[in-house]
Amino acid sequence: MAKAWDPFKEIANFQKKINKKVGNLVGGYKKPFSNIRHSQYFVSVDVKLPGIDRKESIVLDADHTKLIVGAIDRSRASKDNRYRRVIYLPPGLLIEKAKAKFNDGLLSIYIPKSKVKKRVKIK
Repeated sequence: MAKAWDPFKEIANFQKKINKKVGNLVGGYKKPFSNIRHSQYFVSVDVKLPGIDRKESIVLDADHTKLIVGAIDRSRASKDNRYRRVIYLPPGLLIEKAKAKFNDGLLSIYIPKSKVKKRVKIK
């Protein structure tokens, strides 16, 4: 007697294959804790990068929609201290005036907001 075809089992197997391939591409990065604060004048983003030293590789990349934070501890042979986080940003920020500082494993990013508010009149 033939076994009944189970579409959910088939989907689960396919998802496992995809996760394995994507995991190999990403390379086992951890997602660090982050805190985003909004005020009337700025957006502040704090990202905890435990085990990362100031001398290590920290990469920031931003456009007007997202901020990408990456860090790798190159002094250790293990892959325990590899971080990557994508943070989606609200509209109206002045990315070109952003400032960042790193102190004791905490990356703080300050992004001012635009003072001009664009209003759209709907007819």
